[in-house]
Amino acid sequence: MKLRHVIIYVYNSFNDPLFKGNLLLFLQHVGRQQPDLRLHLITYEQDDYALTKEQATQVHAGLATYNIEWHPLEWHSGRFKLLKKAYDLLCGFFLVLKLRLGVGARSIGALGTVAGSFAFLMAKVLGLRYYGYQYEPHSEFMRDCHVWPETSLAYKGLHYMERVSGMNADILSTGTVHMVQRMQEWGTAAKVYKLPSCVDETKIFFRPEGRQRIRAQYGIPADKQVVLYLGKFGGIYYDREIAVLFRVFLQHNPELFFLIVSPDAPAHIAGLMQAEGLPEASYTITRSPYEQVQDYISAADFGVVAVPSQPSQKFRSPIKVGEYLCCGLPYLVCAGVSEDDLVAEKYGVGVVVNGFSETEVHRVYPQVEQLLNQEKTQLREKCRAAGIAYRGLSQYLATADAIFAQL
Repeated sequence: MKLRHVIIYVYNSFNDPLFKGNLLLFLQHVGRQQPDLRLHLITYEQDDYALTKEQATQVHAGLATYNIEWHPLEWHSGRFKLLKKAYDLLCGFFLVLKLRLGVGARSIGALGTVAGSFAFLMAKVLGLRYYGYQYEPHSEFMRDCHVWPETSLAYKGLHYMERVSGMNADILSTGTVHMVQRMQEWGTAAKVYKLPSCVDETKIFFRPEGRQRIRAQYGIPADKQVVLYLGKFGGIYYDREIAVLFRVFLQHNPELFFLIVSPDAPAHIAGLMQAEGLPEASYTITRSPYEQVQDYISAADFGVVAVPSQPSQKFRSPIKVGEYLCCGLPYLVCAGVSEDDLVAEKYGVGVVVNGFSETEVHRVYPQVEQLLNQEKTQLREKCRAAGIAYRGLSQYLATADAIFAQL
């Protein structure tokens, strides 16, 4: 049997949920299903997701059972950022070259358009087929959220590379029908598939024991209604506006409790809450390894998605709503974010808001309250059914098989 060696280039750490709870699921599946496939996974390891030597050894061994060979590189940031990114790219290039010449790799896939731009350049120089996974206009996200000015070198460079790589890729997969339509209108040469961020519904589900554990850990009474925010603050997410949302919620129901699970600095988040006058007893701030996230979702009664309504946000494919729903949690989301708003209304499992302004939050709170007060067992069943239909891994395995069969 002739082996097909495919490089997977990821400019994230192995333990980063953006990779671990997303692309890795598909890699493990195709690694099992296609015995002639050998995957060579390149990641850039950051201090925030650092592994001990023992943990790294376990990762190598675990991936090997799926015919995946892991090649961790070091991620550099801080001062002289552009030079360090260039160094990262150079290290990645020489590793890809080694795999091209050594094992005869013939294709390279990449997660997102930042890594995708690097991988596309490597593919062109080294004669590899190129597959862009989770192809989204990240430059437009950064522009619309006022992180990068449209005149900045970062925006111009990435925006150009997104267009070039998207038009000249061999295969693209993206998370929404909106992006599929855009690429078809642009006339890309690539085969384009809808393949969103998915949730393994066999592992992500409501856990009564998780609910009890988390509530006991933070002293939350069993009958307390809990609103969960899971994720980052600022950047391409709301920041102060999340605290405004919570303050208005609390005005309507002073008995609510806010569970904030974020990788960001607790001092920053606490400062936002204090600035809006939220009592310290009304919230807690923590972080969680990815493997325990479903326990925190299970502990809550309602979830919040803090992606602003911006023109580019319909192209995003965040995994959060799939996780919320598969764990039985209804949610609030801004209009025009991925297809999350459409799913909320289609299945009756969420509330759609036009922004986190006080006026808007006051307007929709009665809908939030209605979901908070629904009978829990039936609501969880309805949410989970919607989550599986929308983002269940089982719905998209055939698509992944078709893509990787071509690499």
